[in-house]
Amino acid sequence: MAEYYGVRHLSPSCSLYVHEFLDKADPDIVLIEGPSDLSGLIDGLMDSRVRFPAAILAYTTEAPVRTVMYPLAYFSPELNAMQWAAYHNKPVEFCDLPSGCLLAEEYENDDIPDGESVYSKLEKLTGMDNETFWESRFEHSDNYNDFIAAVEEYGKSIREFSVSDERNELREAYMRRRIAESEKKYGKAAVITGAFHTSGIKNVPYTDADKKLMDDLKIAPSKATLMPYSYYRLSSRSGYGAGSKAPGYFEMLYRNKCRGVSDRTPAEYLSRLAGYQREHGYSSSSAEVIEALRLAETLAVMRGGRLPSLADLRDAAVTCLGHGSFGEISLACASVEIGSRIGELPEGTVCTSVQEDFMHQLKELKLDRFRTAAVQELALDLRENLRVKSEKSAFLDLNRSFFMHRLIQAGVKFGEQIRVSQDNATWSEKWNVSWSPETEIQIVEASLKGDTVEEAARASLDMKLLGSTSISDTANTLYTALLCGLPDCIKTAASTVQKMAVDCASPMEEGKTIGILSATVRFGSIRKLDPEPLTDIISQLFLKFCLQAYSACICDENAAEEMITAITAVYDACLAHDFLDSERLKKVLSELSDSDVVNPLISGFACALLAEKGEISNEKMSELVSRRLSRGTPPAEAAAWFEGLARRNRRSLIIRLTLWEKLCTFIDGLDDEEFKPVLIALRRTFAEFTPAEKNDIAENIGEVLGISAEQAAEIITAEVTAEEQQTIDELDDFDFGDI
Repeated sequence: MAEYYGVRHLSPSCSLYVHEFLDKADPDIVLIEGPSDLSGLIDGLMDSRVRFPAAILAYTTEAPVRTVMYPLAYFSPELNAMQWAAYHNKPVEFCDLPSGCLLAEEYENDDIPDGESVYSKLEKLTGMDNETFWESRFEHSDNYNDFIAAVEEYGKSIREFSVSDERNELREAYMRRRIAESEKKYGKAAVITGAFHTSGIKNVPYTDADKKLMDDLKIAPSKATLMPYSYYRLSSRSGYGAGSKAPGYFEMLYRNKCRGVSDRTPAEYLSRLAGYQREHGYSSSSAEVIEALRLAETLAVMRGGRLPSLADLRDAAVTCLGHGSFGEISLACASVEIGSRIGELPEGTVCTSVQEDFMHQLKELKLDRFRTAAVQELALDLRENLRVKSEKSAFLDLNRSFFMHRLIQAGVKFGEQIRVSQDNATWSEKWNVSWSPETEIQIVEASLKGDTVEEAARASLDMKLLGSTSISDTANTLYTALLCGLPDCIKTAASTVQKMAVDCASPMEEGKTIGILSATVRFGSIRKLDPEPLTDIISQLFLKFCLQAYSACICDENAAEEMITAITAVYDACLAHDFLDSERLKKVLSELSDSDVVNPLISGFACALLAEKGEISNEKMSELVSRRLSRGTPPAEAAAWFEGLARRNRRSLIIRLTLWEKLCTFIDGLDDEEFKPVLIALRRTFAEFTPAEKNDIAENIGEVLGISAEQAAEIITAEVTAEEQQTIDELDDFDFGDI
């Protein structure tokens, strides 16, 4: 006859007493709640090199990937049962539904039936939250027989308040089947399941009705692997439904219970809080710890407990260590109650090739220290290190960069690039790097794309190429392939860009693509890219852009912004590459700056680019200023032209006194209705200027108006008058649809 042991997941007392239960039962086989098809992974968990927490992850082999997780900590009763079986050389297997059944689409949104209402009812009966009730009534028990009886009654109570559920009926029918099969094969079984299920399977035979339920099992194709886990992910704060409220605290309680000194846990908890506070610059005396312990013990007695629960300790800590404020000790509580522990698995225990490759790459690239939950900064210098002898060491940071970018493309969030240390420093990268259980899940999901991180990244980029609908999207994929160090993808993307360039008729797309390819060529030298195939494409697109730009600039305001972005990209590419015909671009800019037909914002911007390079004479600039800021030009167009002019090389504009004279004359000649849209444009323009630049402009305008610099400063800093405030209010209510 089988022996049954009902447990609560992640319960220290359940973990402690499971050894005594199994010693007394002396079974021929141990059956544990868990996917029956994953019993083969138990041996990997028993490896002495495993550091918990760890988890079994089952996942579907077809997209979209669905997963189901079985996390284990040092104080998991299931883990302790496995360890007992391994020590006593007894077979141990899981007895729940196969993982493929749990992952089947029709089951994926099922939860424990009416779980919240069950615990709400229990809370009303007990007068305390379920976590505190469990700890004070069960975790502090020091008698095995009393504990076993109490847990059995607890399971019955949960079942009594629950609504019947088809999925649980199916699970329990399957468990009864596994128990019957195991006893027939091995003999006496010890069955360890959640207390809720124990009440449904204890001494209940496997029947024909159960067999009929088995005929309806739906199983999704799936695989499984082991993965490290973390206490934060294990905690209920992360959203894990069966998690522990405070895994760090309950590990502390478990270790003390194993040593027979569980009554020392309150003092240890409070001492660790105080230690954290002192380490982080807060005052926390021994006297406060003693007072907190006394208060916690008093609270426990008042609430009917034998020893202080975590709730008692927290209340006492807030009062004595936090001086009445939880905020003062919140970080200390997170550190002590949850902790930052992350599990570790040795090579050979994980089951997907991508996981193995990830671990291998971490060692090869000396990134092991970044496999923590804490965010760390990784600074990379992609240049060859000439101070080392081996090629592997010389290009270590470059290969690290390839690896980090490949992970991103494979869908694995391990690092996030934050910034380049210097402007245009193509040799430098900085990353924020941290590991989480989600990282491991994403690595497992990446196994659907390939057997290694590199293959998964390549497959992802190939999919992007197939889905590209524009030449700039394709160029972006090419640039990403460069960052990932994937020459095959670069070659394919370059060929696709070449074909799309022939049919591209949008100067906006051409300019954007030129900018992307230009950056690719500039980065390419440090990343071992042959630039020649790309330079031909850039030259081809550059010629098309120059031929089409003028007509494209006869456009509305929205398109004008896109064209300015494209012109900027082409202009910067000309500065970076000698193989582009800068004289041809200069001619295009001259035509744009001199035209009364193209959008005035673009015309002003083209003029600014010419002035920046010294390609426009003072006489020509004066002529354009006089023409654009004259009474013959519609005010809105004049303001737009000045806005475009002010987008580049502001310092050279500030020193041109003639410009500010013309601007003052232009504004002075406007009537009230003309002034409003112009003021809107000018406010937008000058919003981009620095305070120092604005002061210099004010001095220039003061000089034009015959006001000294001091007087101009006084006017600028003076309080707004009632009349001026009225104008501002009217401006705030201005109908932009009239512009």
